[in-house]
Amino acid sequence: MSARTTTVGECGLNIVVLVGEVTSPPVSRDLSDGSVVSTFDIATRSDVGRVSVPVSVVGDGTVAEVGTPVLVVGHVRRRFFRAGSGVNSRTEVVASVATPLRRKAQVRRAVESAVGELTAFTGA
Repeated sequence: MSARTTTVGECGLNIVVLVGEVTSPPVSRDLSDGSVVSTFDIATRSDVGRVSVPVSVVGDGTVAEVGTPVLVVGHVRRRFFRAGSGVNSRTEVVASVATPLRRKAQVRRAVESAVGELTAFTGA
């Protein structure tokens, strides 16, 4: 998967970098525009314990199996959808990069790209 460039404007910056372990099997579905979206969860560890994060990846990339340590770079999105008798929402990370940590070169490029976006935003 290739990294997506985030547009930095006056409003702010929406970028997420996560390192965790895949905790649910990836589920893929075809979209009406012909693309494929895969969804899965990863668990990250922090001072407050394990945090489960839902992730979506659009494209033809292969998503890692359950138990695989991964790097995810993307942005946060809240989407709304009809379910049952009402409207529900889901907050998730839309990944531009989701790669196993064992792929060192891909991990390095993804992190460098994210750092570049942050540097451009801060003007450092």
